[in-house]
Amino acid sequence: RPTRARQLVIVFAVTLAIITYIDRVCISQAESFIRQDLGLTKVQMGYIFSAFLFAYSLFEIPGGWLGDLIGPRKVLMRVVTMWSLFTAATGMAWNMTSMIVCRFFFGAGEAGCFPNLTKAFTVWLPQHERVRAQGIMWLSARWGGAFTPLLVILVLELMHWRWAFVLFGSIGVVWAVFFYRWFRDDPREHPGVNAAELALMEGSHENASGHGDVPSGKFLSSGTVWML
Repeated sequence: RPTRARQLVIVFAVTLAIITYIDRVCISQAESFIRQDLGLTKVQMGYIFSAFLFAYSLFEIPGGWLGDLIGPRKVLMRVVTMWSLFTAATGMAWNMTSMIVCRFFFGAGEAGCFPNLTKAFTVWLPQHERVRAQGIMWLSARWGGAFTPLLVILVLELMHWRWAFVLFGSIGVVWAVFFYRWFRDDPREHPGVNAAELALMEGSHENASGHGDVPSGKFLSSGTVWML
């Protein structure tokens, strides 16, 4: 009978998807408190929000490339810890510049999340299970974004906004520790996977070592890609 270790990979992905949206949405709910305490205008807060978006778009492809190079286990442990620390550091910011720096590095960390979760799926899941796993993960991410405002409002009623960011940042650190201890880039190296489950993943482990050269020229010359 096949073991079900691969399903725990989906559980890790789901929980991390929720954490990403908690960490990125919480600042919008705390905006009024931040502006009041730091004396910021709405325009300055716009710069702070943009710092996250700019870094997120800039580092998503490098984050996926790094996962191909050294494996999603090391990359996810690093980027989740990184963005969690800068989530906590957001609660320690003292002016617009320090807030922009925190949100930029927060975005740079989060950019590596979903490319490397997808990498983990391609290695750990049979091909016929990957699309469903992606659907479950993105459903969870959207629900994370939906209930986060209510969660943040509740937390802000219990503590100062600065400590709320520290609290939300600590959740990611806990995830990173458990994930790094359990996950392996190649399921054949995991003690919780038996031969029957490996047979279900036949051929998937070949994705662990990365892939061939990306045809960047074809992408850049494609009208469809530019439209996207």
